[in-house]
Amino acid sequence: MERQRILKDPKAIISTAFVSFNSRWGAAVCAQTQQNKNPTLWLTNWAPEPQDVYWKNLSIPFVSLSIRKLVISLLVFALVFFYMISIAFVQSLANLEGLERVAPFLMPLIEW
Repeated sequence: MERQRILKDPKAIISTAFVSFNSRWGAAVCAQTQQNKNPTLWLTNWAPEPQDVYWKNLSIPFVSLSIRKLVISLLVFALVFFYMISIAFVQSLANLEGLERVAPFLMPLIEW
């Protein structure tokens, strides 16, 4: 009954599997070899601990994961780039000559 319920539910079948081996040698060979000509069909990695797996994320398609990685990479690049502009501006104010150029009204305070 459980098998029939899973086969009828399209959200129950995902493209991810965990495989266990009887020997460490078999697991090492499987993890280090290419399983298919298309590298996106069968990806082999060492399995994480069961409590480290966020089970809802296993059903995310590979293309969606690639798009998410690209978006996150672009956002991190933009964050670092714009953060460096603000740091460079503050650093230019950190020395007295830069502060004199940006805020000439502070000249008496700087000379003091």
